Amino acid sequence: MKKLAVVYFGLPRNSSVCYPSVEKNFYAQVPDGFCVESFYHFYQQAFVDNPRSGERGALASENYQVFSGMKGQLETPGECLVSWPVAEIKRYGDAWKDEYKSFSNLIHQLNSLHRVTQQVRQYDPDVVVFLRPDLVYMDPFPQAAIHAVAAKPCAIYVPNWQWWNGLNDRFSLCGRSVYLAYGMRLEQALDYCGTSGRPLHAERLLRYVMAQAGAKLHTLDVRAARVRINGEIVDEEFSSKRSMGRRENRYAHAMASFRSALDRFYFGSRK
Repeated sequence: MKKLAVVYFGLPRNSSVCYPSVEKNFYAQVPDGFCVESFYHFYQQAFVDNPRSGERGALASENYQVFSGMKGQLETPGECLVSWPVAEIKRYGDAWKDEYKSFSNLIHQLNSLHRVTQQVRQYDPDVVVFLRPDLVYMDPFPQAAIHAVAAKPCAIYVPNWQWWNGLNDRFSLCGRSVYLAYGMRLEQALDYCGTSGRPLHAERLLRYVMAQAGAKLHTLDVRAARVRINGEIVDEEFSSKRSMGRRENRYAHAMASFRSALDRFYFGSRK
């Protein structure tokens, strides 16, 4: 039996809305023949203050409760900023130009991914799905993609929208040969900045790390929208064309879409 790990990272918001969408559009779609184990790493906090997104408000403890039966960890915000070479990475600039506030949020997200991936490593999964707990998932994950990733260890599926000249980092399906690179990519943040000469950037870092890992890129036609602390669902842009950027990125997207079409053909009839 194949082993599948479901991985949550970051900060849970509005779990009463977001988690049922995961139950419906992921857990209920897992094919027969997979053993499923769920993991999380979250930050323990009672208040959210994010000027970039306009969020400011209390974070109810109930948001954590739906994950209580899973294997996981809670961490105090801020600790990760002294655990990684943040000062060295900052020397390459502030991509968001907001006095490193968004930069700090990204370090927290990448640290959360790193910590939970360390837990998953001991499980030795064949397939890993990385999910943000503050998204409402609008479409079912295709069973063909799950089968394909189980059969092709170097495969990674990412959403086909909002690549921002890199790769969408909201959620993914990863094979056993590339999930560590995806989940522990903060280890390569300084290398990315030094190689590119650019400030740390979420989507571009992911593209760099996946290329270094030899990942075979595929696209997911699954939409997911962020849910703010006040319950507002963000009006997302799901067009793939608007955020592709450079010609090489558009070519990579075309090849990834072609691989996905082949997977639907070969694995689409499996249950």
